Amino acid sequence: MPDPGQPPPANIGWAERVRPDVRHPPRLILFGPGGGPPTQEDVPIEGIRARLASGKSFLFGDFQSPTEGELEALSRELSLHPLAVEDVGHRHQRPKIDVYPDHYFLVAYRIGYPERRLRLDEVDAFIGPNFLIVAHDGDVSLLNEVLDRFCRQTGVHDVSGLLYEILDALVDEYFPLLDMLAERTEAIESAVFEKFDARRLADLLQLKKDLSLLRRVIAPERDSVNVLLRRDPPVLDAGRVFYFQDIYDHLIRITDSIDTYRDLLTGSLDAFLSVENNRLSEVVRRLTVISTIFLPLTFITGFFGMNFARLAGAGDRLFLASIVSMVVLPIFMLWLIRRQNVR
Repeated sequence: MPDPGQPPPANIGWAERVRPDVRHPPRLILFGPGGGPPTQEDVPIEGIRARLASGKSFLFGDFQSPTEGELEALSRELSLHPLAVEDVGHRHQRPKIDVYPDHYFLVAYRIGYPERRLRLDEVDAFIGPNFLIVAHDGDVSLLNEVLDRFCRQTGVHDVSGLLYEILDALVDEYFPLLDMLAERTEAIESAVFEKFDARRLADLLQLKKDLSLLRRVIAPERDSVNVLLRRDPPVLDAGRVFYFQDIYDHLIRITDSIDTYRDLLTGSLDAFLSVENNRLSEVVRRLTVISTIFLPLTFITGFFGMNFARLAGAGDRLFLASIVSMVVLPIFMLWLIRRQNVR
């Protein structure tokens, strides 16, 4: 089920934006030339173009619920496409990647599962040869963890490496979620066949809905990563292609698993309905047997009206004969019905 504090996840691409009440200020970090470690934090937005003019440094920016003024400044300094900037202003886009002449615009999702409820956090990214700007509304603590780990690493620091770290962390969080959904699938299957419970139908349908939502998110992300593998335009480092290929393989595996679980749930739903129909048929059969047994009894009591004294030749013998017939006939009919069922 969707988080009550979030827009309905099924309305990705149509839901209205929900801004947080409190947001952290923009975080801009300038990495040194030649892939060196960070040289300056809290870089002001104004003047970014001049700082990146040499082409040897790269900038990382983290914006939570950016304002229109911040987006306009970023667009002006980094020459971002107006359509991409507009998409950041309207959240809950479909996962995608837009390719522009000198940069990419990527839409991905962080998926959580607190208290058995799906929670989606949209993460937008402007990807250029010397900048990586990330925008989101929710508090995505994962970004801070990835950035801190990336800054401590030795070796070359570049846009491709940081983008890989972020996407890899997002995708890695999908696997525990998939395991929990697999456990729910197995539990529902066991409940259907071991002990019938009509309430399981609601759980089954909700799980199918969750899996459908996940596929609507993960399948487009897989296609987006596939676009990054083409390296056209050459924004990313060609030496990092194999790393993004690994992410692509993970997404294929997750998508296949989701399809498998959906097929299993479809089979469980069919089995559930079959069990329900069998139970209904059993109830109808029992009611039919009861009606059949009472049919001759109803005829006897209806014909005589139990007024034996007023009938010609009536007496105790006729009364006893009717009582005996009302006892013998049901027993005989039960025996006959069982014999027919055995055959």
